[in-house]
Amino acid sequence: MNYSQFVSKVKECLQEKLGAQAMVETISVPKNNGIMLQGITIRRPREKVVPTIYMERFYADYLEGRDMEDILEDFLEIYEEQDAAKMLNFEFYRDYEQVKKRLAVKLVNKKKNKRMLSEMPHRDFLDMAVVFYCLMEAAATGTAAILVKNEHMEKWGVSEQQLYEDALKNSEVMLPGGVRTMEELLSRMVLEDDIPVWEQREREAEDFPMLDGFMEKKGKTPHIPMLILTNERRYLGASCILYRGLLKQIADRLGKNFYILPSSVHEMILLPENYVHNADRLIRMVAEVNRTQVEPEEVLSDAVYYYDRKAEKISIYDIK
Repeated sequence: MNYSQFVSKVKECLQEKLGAQAMVETISVPKNNGIMLQGITIRRPREKVVPTIYMERFYADYLEGRDMEDILEDFLEIYEEQDAAKMLNFEFYRDYEQVKKRLAVKLVNKKKNKRMLSEMPHRDFLDMAVVFYCLMEAAATGTAAILVKNEHMEKWGVSEQQLYEDALKNSEVMLPGGVRTMEELLSRMVLEDDIPVWEQREREAEDFPMLDGFMEKKGKTPHIPMLILTNERRYLGASCILYRGLLKQIADRLGKNFYILPSSVHEMILLPENYVHNADRLIRMVAEVNRTQVEPEEVLSDAVYYYDRKAEKISIYDIK
């Protein structure tokens, strides 16, 4: 079975299992970078909000030989866990005074998201764009993000400037940014229980093998002082480079300028400039990692950035 046939088969089997009291539907959901994900929803009478379960990982299980009945049971178990999402009260979303307390900023690739950006307030930032989202919390479903669209801004009667100021201020408070070494980040992940799914996809240091050979060497082995910049949740933390004064604070602590590598929408990698003797290769490395190690919808940019501590400015690094 190809992917489309698999999704249709799962939908048909679920409908048979649940009977006429439920309506099983397939849905295509646009995601970051123009990615379209296929999902299935189950709607019962009088339900206004229903979760969408995406099918990609179930199809991967099927290709590996997993029994269809097991897949259906797993689907329904996950669905019941997420079904609590319909308990969220979205009435607050009509009132900007309530919404603005949950606003945050997110960085996305400008070129890959032209269509999406035409439907929502945003501002350009280098080769990226700043968009705004409302951070939701639910005990059963964890963190959810509602992207702010033009229609929302119009109903609230606010400007893009107001959205930016409120969202950036809230992000700095709700999702404070900071840096960790790669070792610290990996150690924390190993020790933590119940790590969210996206955190389980954090890349390990060996995902950047091309650093060997153009980093300054300390002794017999290359010393790679990779700092990970993200927020305390490690969720959409690449936007921390927007935080007022944060990059300057880091540069002052390091005592030097640094290169910024967009690891994903969730984090940035900082490399002090005195450890890099061939910065041009950083660009090729970032592009290669994006193609081979990062989920397509989590890719941020193939560019490399440079922070000048004296000018207090971040810019796109150009090949010399």
